[in-house]
Amino acid sequence: MILPVSILNHYDCIVAQLRLDRSEARRQQRITQKFQDTTCFACRQKGHAAKDCPDTKADGTEQKHSGKVVGICYRCGSTRHNLSRCKEPEDPLIPLPFASCFVCSGKGHLASLCPKNKERGVYPNGGCCKLCGSTAHLAKDCELRKGDTRTSTSVVGLTKNVGADEDDFHVLKRRTAEVDKDEKRIEKIKRAVVDGVGVQSGIKVSGAPKPGAAKKVVQF
Repeated sequence: MILPVSILNHYDCIVAQLRLDRSEARRQQRITQKFQDTTCFACRQKGHAAKDCPDTKADGTEQKHSGKVVGICYRCGSTRHNLSRCKEPEDPLIPLPFASCFVCSGKGHLASLCPKNKERGVYPNGGCCKLCGSTAHLAKDCELRKGDTRTSTSVVGLTKNVGADEDDFHVLKRRTAEVDKDEKRIEKIKRAVVDGVGVQSGIKVSGAPKPGAAKKVVQF
């Protein structure tokens, strides 16, 4: 029996909607998993970011600052560019006058440089930059990687626990290689996740592996 075209089109629409629903369910599951692994800078609990922390919202301070901070330059207050593209000279007394801290709800600094968050910085679970020992930035953003490492003669923590034949330059070079290796490993994991999403949803994703051709079998 041949079904009418209208019924076939309706069936195709139902199948397409089911695929979209499954894809949306997987997306929501990934979002939930992401927040489960997120540590709040304000209360140090997992499950939400500092901007959504219930402790900072309790007194209404987070509400006052949220509309002024999102999408502006922390140095000049412009909404046309971010801090990395700002050309205004930095004020040494107040480098970030338009920044709002989620830890103390104050203005003029970010949570990573907050006096109340000084010990951990951008490492809420502990740790520090592998290259210089600072907690104010990640190792991938360390200034020692941007400059000439041959001119770096003093690095925090590099002279401790090293061999007699190992100088600061070689230690810095080795630790920089470790950071590069970690970055490549993270990028590899991200690509694997993207490829997996493309295969499950049936949507073509850039970088997703192509299905292999069927092997030819020769019978004698």
